[in-house]
Amino acid sequence: MGHPADSHALIRVLGARVNNLRDVDVTRPKRHLTVFTGVSGSGKSSLVFGTIAAESQRLINETYSAFVQGFLPRAARPDVDVLTGLTTAIVVDQERMTPNSRSTVGTATDVHAMLRIVFSRLGEPSAGPGFHYSFNLPAGACPVCEGTGQVSDIDLDAVVDRDRSLREGAIQVPGFTPDGWLVRTYTGSGFLDPDKKIRDYSETELRDLPHRDQTKIRLSGSSISYEGLLHRVRKSFLSKDKDALQPHVRAFVERAVAFARARNAGRG
Repeated sequence: MGHPADSHALIRVLGARVNNLRDVDVTRPKRHLTVFTGVSGSGKSSLVFGTIAAESQRLINETYSAFVQGFLPRAARPDVDVLTGLTTAIVVDQERMTPNSRSTVGTATDVHAMLRIVFSRLGEPSAGPGFHYSFNLPAGACPVCEGTGQVSDIDLDAVVDRDRSLREGAIQVPGFTPDGWLVRTYTGSGFLDPDKKIRDYSETELRDLPHRDQTKIRLSGSSISYEGLLHRVRKSFLSKDKDALQPHVRAFVERAVAFARARNAGRG
């Protein structure tokens, strides 16, 4: 027995004239993978995005109340004679997205938000409201990997030169120059001796340099936050998509950080 959608199994486009299309006629099946190919400028995007997807979105917008439509962008019907068989379209366009280690196709298209609602309503047993199913929120994220699906281990010896003091440039992290404000946070914190070689640090100093939790300090008359070096490296570099980093920063991350799949990643 066929799927109920098969009774309306075709999208018909007749006389499409959007942009460089010249009375193009296309009939394509639903519930199949269809690929539009052609040389640059042949009209692929005009047919898929400018005609089919645009009309689908326009028809969806017409289902909203007049009040809601007042807040939506107004779109004219695409220049086409006949366009039938349309269903809801989810558009992943050709624009380059800002790289983000937490973005997926699901989050970029809002499909993930809809799936969260489905699981929260129909899941047995339920984990609670929809945000409990989001890996980007504390309520739904794995406490070990914080929703990224992987854990990182930073090699302290790749971050700090133990044979130097802080004033001599012991911190080997991009952007942490000895006379820069980032390093002054450590040299002026009062927790560390800025003139002592790292290998001569006390146990307390060896803990405070990489791991101390965020603490308010006074520096040059201002109140700023001191944070362990490894915490700062994670926030500054590991929260971003690695491919979006500058080449020298990416080289540092590849040298200093080991990544592994979180043991609980993917479990319900």
